[in-house]
Amino acid sequence: MIEIYTDGACSGNPGPGGWGVLLRIGAAEKELCGGEPATTNNRMELLAVIEALQFLTPPATARVYTDSQYVQKGISEWIHSWKRRGWKTAGKGPVKNEDLWRRLDTLAATHSLEWHWVRGHNGHPENERADALARAGLEQARDAGRPVGGPLASPVHEPIRSTSASPILEIKHATIYRGETCVFSDFSFDLHDGEHVAILGPNGAGKSTLLKLLSGEVHAMPKDETRMAIFAEERWNVWDLRKRIGIVSHDLQRDYLICAEGLNVILSGFYASNDTYAHQQFSKTQLTRAYEVLQELGITDLSGRRFGHLSTGEQRRFLLGRALVHDPPVLVLDEPTSGLDLKACFQYLDLLRAQIAKGKTVLLVTHHLHEIPPEIDRVIFLKEGKILADGPKRALLVNDQISRLFDSTITLVQANGWYQALPG
Repeated sequence: MIEIYTDGACSGNPGPGGWGVLLRIGAAEKELCGGEPATTNNRMELLAVIEALQFLTPPATARVYTDSQYVQKGISEWIHSWKRRGWKTAGKGPVKNEDLWRRLDTLAATHSLEWHWVRGHNGHPENERADALARAGLEQARDAGRPVGGPLASPVHEPIRSTSASPILEIKHATIYRGETCVFSDFSFDLHDGEHVAILGPNGAGKSTLLKLLSGEVHAMPKDETRMAIFAEERWNVWDLRKRIGIVSHDLQRDYLICAEGLNVILSGFYASNDTYAHQQFSKTQLTRAYEVLQELGITDLSGRRFGHLSTGEQRRFLLGRALVHDPPVLVLDEPTSGLDLKACFQYLDLLRAQIAKGKTVLLVTHHLHEIPPEIDRVIFLKEGKILADGPKRALLVNDQISRLFDSTITLVQANGWYQALPG
């Protein structure tokens, strides 16, 4: 049995709109989205179902879930009377959106379908995902100024993945301010165990704010529709969280105390501090672990050097070691090779790939394409606090998509699973 979850969205109604579809067959999933620059909410609700049914090979047996009573009642009840009257309402007026209703009627006749209504914005997980897809389609249509849609034109979570993957991070409908500036409005994002994701965007996209949200330095506004869960927990101790998510950011490197010695940089990860202090105690096990990390990253010989006397690349290795000291399952890296020469860059990326090979989930935040290792398949385009696209690397890392993200004509080259951007 195929399960289909659909939703539509519209800004202004009429205005730019989007549609979203989640299809599930057993443990396999497919997500689609698209939109139009000038439309209505009802048209997007209808188009979501139409696009889903067009994706199926008839005859298919499926359950269709929608939060639109207009769609559910229309296809289950009202359409029979409309057709008898020659597509007229009881008041003898024309049926609104007749073109879409005719398309839906024709498609529905080729499948065996059950129609179900679910309450929208009520915590239904699949409906929330369809809603996020619809809003992504809306933003793409708004930016493109033309209709967009399909599994690759708007490739949100296009890769099929098992639904058994544990959620690491779930952000739903979050509004986040930095001072008086609203960086994210109605922002949603998820990360699952075993996924390796690169968030790509220009300066000012909101990447730094997202990192601060993960580290607990900023918080979403408390709204009824907002959900912020890490490792499936909505309430967590930030100190415990830092043991499970290792973060290496530019802010940390900039603010770290230059007088700290190398070994103490690693040990400071146990207390999430910017050096070690007299009141902090370290067990034999913790000291052993620190030396293991030094050896793993090839920086044992630098353990007595002060942080301020290290090169940029050496500092970055020590901060990676600080993040690894708890052996966290998740690593979050902020432009990890920025400021490094070619040798240091390649060495650091080799260290990152080694962590991926060990089974760590990696979230990479950057605007440098060359930092995205071959193991990362899911790419997210972030711009002005909005997710423009979310999907497989092969679909998003193409000339026109990258050029639109950075508002510049860009040509991509690819070799051995790596990408580089060239002008023109």
